[in-house]
Amino acid sequence: MTIGEKIKYFRKRIGITQAKLAELSGIHPVSIRKYEINKMVPQVAQIDRLAEALGVSSFALAGFENNIRLETVGDFMGLMIMLIKTKIVSINGEREESGMTNADTVEFVINPFITNFFGAKVDKTDLSANTILYYLKNENILSDILKWERINHRYEKCAAEICDTSDKELINILEELKEQKEVVELELQHSSILLEQ
Repeated sequence: MTIGEKIKYFRKRIGITQAKLAELSGIHPVSIRKYEINKMVPQVAQIDRLAEALGVSSFALAGFENNIRLETVGDFMGLMIMLIKTKIVSINGEREESGMTNADTVEFVINPFITNFFGAKVDKTDLSANTILYYLKNENILSDILKWERINHRYEKCAAEICDTSDKELINILEELKEQKEVVELELQHSSILLEQ
C-alpha cells in the first residue's frame, strides 16, 4: 500500500472524514485529498502530524521512508514484519495443522551474514542479536507475530504456486489475499501502547 492508501485506511478505520483529519492534523484538506489519491506525498513533518491525528505510529504510515522509532508496540510490530519479509529475520519452528507455528518451538534467527551488525546495550550489558530475539519469545506480542507469519506464509506459498499463471481469476484471488494480508499488517502496527523501558 502507498502512504496515501494507508492514510485513507486508518482514517476510515476510526470513522473520520478528510475534513476532520485536516482539522486534527492541522494540514489543509486539499493536501489530505491529494495524499489519499497519491497526487502528493507528505513530508516527514506531515507524516508525524497525520500519524498522531490517526492514533498510529509514523512507521505504520511510512515504514522506512520516515525515521525509525521504536516507541510503541505498533512500531515494533512494523519493524518485525519488515525484517521477516526481507528475510533478515526468519521464524523457525514446527508448523501445526492450522498453519500456525507452534509457539513452544519458535526460534527467531537473524540471517548469518548480518548478525554481527545487530546488537543492543541493556543496563551496560552487551546483548547479541540472537539473545535479543530470544527475548521475543517471552513477550505478549509473540502470538501476534505468529498469526501474521501464518498469513504471510500462506500468501507466499500461494504466490509461488501460481506465479506463472495467466488465469485472471487466480490472479484476482491472490491480489485479494495480498490486500487482506496488508490490512492485518496495518492492524498490528496500530497499537500505540508504549514499549516497556
